Amino acid sequence: MIPLVVVDLDGTIVGRDGQVKMCVWQAVERATEAGVKVAVCTGRPAFGIALKIAERLGQDNPHIFQGGAHIGYPDGRMLKVTALDEDSAKAMITASRKLNVVLEIYTPTNMYVERKTDLSEKHAKLIGVTAIVRDLEEVVALEPVIRAQWVVAPALREQFIETAPPGANVAVATSPGLPNVDFVTITRGGTSKASAVAYLAERLRVPLRNVMAVGDSENDIPMLDIVGHPRVMANSSVAVLERFDMVVPDVEQCGAAEAIDQSVKLRVA
Repeated sequence: MIPLVVVDLDGTIVGRDGQVKMCVWQAVERATEAGVKVAVCTGRPAFGIALKIAERLGQDNPHIFQGGAHIGYPDGRMLKVTALDEDSAKAMITASRKLNVVLEIYTPTNMYVERKTDLSEKHAKLIGVTAIVRDLEEVVALEPVIRAQWVVAPALREQFIETAPPGANVAVATSPGLPNVDFVTITRGGTSKASAVAYLAERLRVPLRNVMAVGDSENDIPMLDIVGHPRVMANSSVAVLERFDMVVPDVEQCGAAEAIDQSVKLRVA
């Protein structure tokens, strides 16, 4: 039995309709009864739909949010929160204004934008949150900013990656619920899904070789690399499919449920 399974959300257990299929919940129930801990590892914040999913996956389990910048329990207890430094956050705000593209800023409890657009509102609806319109420099001055994100067309992703502050961690993800869009996420240097999975495994006293991770996007590659049992969805990006050979069916065919069921049957050292 694999004692710890971490699952990405978008494209892994959350499909085009924005929901988790019943087959996944049933697999989670079977795994939980067998003693497996199932935890979220997502770029989404620890509120909105991601929080509801985490609660159902395991109310007493720690989960990973904000691309690894927020690790905590569904009841609000925080184990680790890593904030962007103020200069990096301000540099992104300046770049956003210059490029005239909405920047999403996340604190542990809220999502902020300086203006709303059709795309920003679609994204807010997808993740089940209300974006608060506010001067982002005021947010940086008053609250810990743990993640910043651009939601852009794939053709623009490289341009926005290049505007990331030096030393910051950059991750790119997609969601079947918002097709033809890339999420370019910035967290503090050294903060990623991989660093968070390593922290969580150490806290739960589970060797990384005995951890399963399930993902589909390029930003999942680091966490898939460090665990002993990576599983990738058939709908994964080309870069992911070329790197890993343990492929399960796509998100619409309950591939994550198959991976979770495997965690119960596998033997670990």
